[in-house]
Amino acid sequence: MKKYGIFFLLMSLISLMALGQEKLFFKRGSERLEKKDFVNAAKDFAYVLQFNPQNDAAYFNRGFAYQQLGKHAEAVSDFSSAIDLRADNPDAYLHRSISKLGVNDAFGAMSDLNIAMQAHPRDPRIYRQRAKIKIALSDARGAINDYTQAMKLEPGNEDILFERIEARLSIRDYDGAVSDINEVIHKKPNDPSGYNVRATIKFQAGDTDGACLDWSYAGQIGDLSAYEKIKKYCK
Repeated sequence: MKKYGIFFLLMSLISLMALGQEKLFFKRGSERLEKKDFVNAAKDFAYVLQFNPQNDAAYFNRGFAYQQLGKHAEAVSDFSSAIDLRADNPDAYLHRSISKLGVNDAFGAMSDLNIAMQAHPRDPRIYRQRAKIKIALSDARGAINDYTQAMKLEPGNEDILFERIEARLSIRDYDGAVSDINEVIHKKPNDPSGYNVRATIKFQAGDTDGACLDWSYAGQIGDLSAYEKIKKYCK
């Protein structure tokens, strides 16, 4: 009986040590994610999974690290494992959608996103991701609608606005693109970048005079490189 008692005691100690190591690597991996040290974060979560292959959060976090490193195939695999272990995690579907688009699986990306949207119908990230999928499927007008919805849910996010501008330009909606960039210029009248963008849009639309005036003003308020464009394009 003593032998069995010692055996179980040793097994308990080993289990406790493994649990401690799992928590240690998970904590360090999470800290490295926050610091955007994605390479080493992925390694830490790999160690976690060696101790506990049923840790869905470790699969999700390693998948996120892979996604940030552009390793979308690996990310899809990890997000799938996270979903297998916990099917009620909408963020796993959202991020798997992002990586599926990264491996050119637009239809699979849309399928995952629909599941995420059922759980979070007012999440601007979902509308933004759906817009990107629609762009990949050549549905720029649908993408513009989704970017508009995302901006309503997250007002003030200029990244979404610039993505909508790109979608407008893809269908030559120059008036809409100018209207969008005017919002940025209105908020930041002394930032030359807005005038540079508007100049580029006007130039693409065939309004060379308007473009040259915007480049001129961008140069006037600090962007001296705008004068190179004036030399090249303005007579």
